[in-house]
Amino acid sequence: MLWTYVTYTVADYGISIGLVVFAILGVFVTFFRSKAGQEFVIERVIGVNPTKAHHRYNDPDGDDEQNDIANQKFAQIKKRSLFYIGIFCCLLGGMTLSITGVLIFQGCFLANIRVLKGDNCPEYDMDCFIFGSSALFPISDNVSFICERLAKADFVTNVTDATAWCYAWIIADQTTKDLLDALGVAIALIGFFTTMLAAVIYLGKCKKTIAFSIFVILICGGAMIALLVLKWSFAPLTYGILFLGILLGIFGIVLYCILPPPDKQKNNKSITRLNIDQRNVATNAIKPNMNRSNPASTTTLNGKTTYGPSKANPR
Repeated sequence: MLWTYVTYTVADYGISIGLVVFAILGVFVTFFRSKAGQEFVIERVIGVNPTKAHHRYNDPDGDDEQNDIANQKFAQIKKRSLFYIGIFCCLLGGMTLSITGVLIFQGCFLANIRVLKGDNCPEYDMDCFIFGSSALFPISDNVSFICERLAKADFVTNVTDATAWCYAWIIADQTTKDLLDALGVAIALIGFFTTMLAAVIYLGKCKKTIAFSIFVILICGGAMIALLVLKWSFAPLTYGILFLGILLGIFGIVLYCILPPPDKQKNNKSITRLNIDQRNVATNAIKPNMNRSNPASTTTLNGKTTYGPSKANPR
């Protein structure tokens, strides 16, 4: 089979997107199927518990009834927010898992690399396609030249800023060490994004969350545009990682919007205490008079004191 730029691109992006969709669907199904699935996704896949973004109401000066009522009101807000947090956590978890699959695919199966004129060729024989002024389509759909192993990338073109993008199936040349190296890089990326997610959840309802999220979105979005315009990378893995950063920034903004303000519990405290005090006053007002004791009169008979009900003195 003669591989062209279109067939290489379809295979590269098609398999990578398929891995991403499969991972995201798997995480969603696992998360919403059962309580055990939610715990598995939170504890094993994401590694961060999104409920840490909420704080249980507890007033040390109040009684148990007051704390329970406030917690019930706050739990309604928490339930709604956790639904949206769960959706974004599934997206982030699915994207993080898919990075592992895409990295192994591009590192051990279908390799791709950017080559400039005069650069050393990779350690594999690769089919290269020359890009001119366009960053989306090469000059020719057919192979422009073959970059042979450990040779110089010497290609002839009239374009001054020409760039070559090369592909090669390298699965036959892989060893166990290559696979372990790819897994090590994937685990490092997963750990990095898990730490970033934990930082966003820890900040919670804070202006720092908005600032951090906007910063991440601008950096990742700007990097995607720069890579495409300058023809630095066409690898799906690169854009997948940057998209995961953008998704993390969007999650931070959504988290800030759906969480209750920090003083919400304090307001619940005062309102709940007022309601309980009013209820206690109303209860005391309707108590029957039979619970009140009548004054007793004392009389002395044969040196002994006897008690009896008091008699009303006539006027």
